[in-house]
Amino acid sequence: MLESIVARVLDIPPDTVTDELGPAVAAGWTSLRHVQLVSAVQKEYGVKLSPREIRSIRTVRDLRGVLTAQGVSP
Repeated sequence: MLESIVARVLDIPPDTVTDELGPAVAAGWTSLRHVQLVSAVQKEYGVKLSPREIRSIRTVRDLRGVLTAQGVSP
């Protein structure tokens, strides 16, 4: 499910979403898209990420880790 959210927000094929995907490798992962991604993830998983957690997200793996720390299974 996390992969489908990332793909939808970044407007990329779901099969291209890997744990290493992040702003450094995905041109479409802009600061605006980052905010949209965080918002979509919070809504879908019913969590509230802190500003520190949001800033720590550099890859899909980081996002998965933040969700796991929130007690959510992404």
